[in-house]
Amino acid sequence: MYKFRTCRVIVAFYFSACFLTVASAQTSAKSKQNTSVALSGYISQAIAKSYKASVLMWEIDAESGTRMSAQFSGVVVSKDGTILSAAHVVFPGKTYKVMFPDGRECVAKGHGRITIPPTLMLPDAAMLKIADKGSWPFAEMGWSSSLTVNTPCISIAYPESLEQRKPTVRFGHIALLKNKYGFLQSTCIMEPGDSGGPLFDLLGRVIGIHSGIEVPEDINYEVPIDTYRKFWSALNKPDNYASLPADSGLISADPLLATTKLMPGLNEMSGQLNSLGLKLQAGCVKVKSQIEGKEQQIMATIISTEGLATKPWLTHKILLVSKSSMVGEAPVIELPDGKTVKAGILARSRDNDLVLLFADESFGKGVKLNLQKADTIAFNRLGTFLISPRPDSAAKVGVLGSMLINLPKITSYGYMGATTGFKDDKLVFTYIQPNSAAQTSGIQTGDVLKAVDGREVEDQLDFLKSLQKYSAGDTTLIKIQRAGKEYIKPVVLKYPPQKIANHPAELFAGGKSLRRDGFQNVFVHDSSIRANECGGPLFDVYGQFIGINIARLSRTSTVAVTVFNVLKFITSFGSNLPK
Repeated sequence: MYKFRTCRVIVAFYFSACFLTVASAQTSAKSKQNTSVALSGYISQAIAKSYKASVLMWEIDAESGTRMSAQFSGVVVSKDGTILSAAHVVFPGKTYKVMFPDGRECVAKGHGRITIPPTLMLPDAAMLKIADKGSWPFAEMGWSSSLTVNTPCISIAYPESLEQRKPTVRFGHIALLKNKYGFLQSTCIMEPGDSGGPLFDLLGRVIGIHSGIEVPEDINYEVPIDTYRKFWSALNKPDNYASLPADSGLISADPLLATTKLMPGLNEMSGQLNSLGLKLQAGCVKVKSQIEGKEQQIMATIISTEGLATKPWLTHKILLVSKSSMVGEAPVIELPDGKTVKAGILARSRDNDLVLLFADESFGKGVKLNLQKADTIAFNRLGTFLISPRPDSAAKVGVLGSMLINLPKITSYGYMGATTGFKDDKLVFTYIQPNSAAQTSGIQTGDVLKAVDGREVEDQLDFLKSLQKYSAGDTTLIKIQRAGKEYIKPVVLKYPPQKIANHPAELFAGGKSLRRDGFQNVFVHDSSIRANECGGPLFDVYGQFIGINIARLSRTSTVAVTVFNVLKFITSFGSNLPK
């Protein structure tokens, strides 16, 4: 994905909401359908039409099938397998693996590619052709010439940070019809991996192809679909064009232009979501605490004890759930009026980074947990608007981007910060990283490594394998030998060193959460939740509490824990809580 730093257009997609504690207001928004609900319906219909044609790709060796490149996205626009993508990820004659959301796989060849020196970024249009015979799912092409500023649009692509075989959905609007580079500009958030992915209108038609981004999250560049119409014949040939080829396609009028103008817009929806935010039982507060001597701030969700009151351990006046890795000792709750309340910690769960807090001073009722047996995160809900209230500022709005997914430990595994090697036929520590978990525990270079958690360690690989099951924050017992004596060293593992990148996708406001993966059965949405805003509640347009924001994973994705898992966490610790 290209980096663009020169243009700056800021179009906020935030809606105001206030802190409310009246539980009865939570369901009052269900009384009638409004523009936001109607728009959600159009988004769902568009996704149903276009999702199946949005594909994941990477280059492969034609002979062995070995992967040769990073992943990127594309969209099939014909039954016989014509794929549109971005020129900066596609090269004529090269071979690409194509993966559909339904699990089907095939091979495609790079065809035409138009990139003009010296930047090689314009117009960034490319085409591929599926080599395997078949009738492939495809999406209709729309008309970028019929778009207007604020036209709603939908992205269905494969962000690299998620590493999923199914695409995620993001929602936005057209912010600029033609910027200085000739691109459309949208507020649908993108990151590496999305390059070449499709932008759709509310009819499920392709109106643009993802090209590049700037640092602000709402500046995203799209190749207009009319560029592909204009150079259709040239792109069908496996050539690398260094200048614009001759026009070959006619840009006719959009036959459904009148229909698109009758669809719900953003202005009325903005007001309605603002009103809904005022009615919702937000139930969120700020929590401050100390972690390793530094003050940390995070949000917490106030949990109503209604329906749980028969549990003997629910004796505290207020229960709250928040993000465990961001809540240290002696937490203090900050209310919107400036008042502070001391809180205590009842339980923690490493699985989904949850912490259960209590307070013995009342300051309002919380969100009601639906005592449901299963989560209702399903395909037909993709694109549903979600609202993340904040206690003292505007709520943030996004859409449901995925069904339930698992995020393996990529950046949250337990890191010791020590290396080993053999000396005099003994496995010894050869390097201890400064300020690492190993140094904090008192391990020194030259110490002989004997065992991890009571299990003897034979070599370096054996040592690494013994730590694989751990997450940051876990404690392991390391048996060492020093000067002829044996010692057991408890080591509290830390997070691995965080990579610092200067790509615009890594520079969004608030940054990533430190604990942002290693989750099971979570979902993602595209709201721009800052790392210190996690722990707060998440609602749909009906005012139903559907989860808790638990991590900012990347530019495109905020991770949320479902209501079901929140309830499971609270009740599973019931027998161990104070009575």
